[in-house]
Order: sequence, then structure tokens, then C-alpha cells
Amino acid sequence: MATLVCTGKENRFTILPYCLDTPIQQELLTNMSDYVLGFITTNEDDKHTFTYTESGGLTEVKEHWSLAIISNLPYFERNSSWIVYSCSPEETTSAFKKILANSHETLHIYDWDTWSVEGKDAKVAIITSWEIY
Repeated sequence: MATLVCTGKENRFTILPYCLDTPIQQELLTNMSDYVLGFITTNEDDKHTFTYTESGGLTEVKEHWSLAIISNLPYFERNSSWIVYSCSPEETTSAFKKILANSHETLHIYDWDTWSVEGKDAKVAIITSWEIY
């Protein structure tokens, strides 16, 4: 079970909503940051899956602590996708530069909600306000 937490500054994970079109997803997988755990996608039935790399291949699972959070979000969009990082929002900004390596753009994170997950001793930041310019 996931719970929204209004306090807490020690975020150990960050979930960034980002459209994983084919070139971006390829860039993500080719230049995987040490901080990237994987990514979440939503299919046409609004079912979420978490995908991570293992031994050079992709593994999809239907049960992961990040999915518990996403399924509770009141603002998730149909067919949305999310990148799951094992770092704070500030470090996520730096790690995301690998995806934007071929452009002169930068990710700017302005706001997030902090969640906790039952069974995990960690705070998870869900990015709610960001832009790339």
C-alpha cells in the first residue's frame, strides 16, 4: 500500500513522468544512468507494468512498489509512462542529462509529492511540476 506523505526531505527515489516514445526509450536503455531502476508504462487497459534491465535484457513485472504509488495517483494519464530513479529529485535532474545528451536542453524540477511505501524504509518523490528547456 502507498501513502501520500506531506513531510520529509530525504527522498531516496524519484518517479518522473516522461513520454517514452521510441527514440527516448532507446536513449534511456542505451545510456542507462546508474540511478535508473526502470520505467513504468500503462497499457490500453490502464494496467501498469514496471520494466527493468537485467543481464542486458528487459524484464517486465506487474508487482513492484512503484506501481503501488502510480495506481493511487489521482492525476495519472492514460497511456502515461514514468522513469523510476534511485535518487533525490536534484540528482534525478543530473541523471536525466544522459537522455538529453544530444540536445542543449535541461530538465528543471519545480515541485513533487512525497510518498512512502509499506515495507520500504524510503521516501519517494513523484514529480508534479517540471519542464525541459
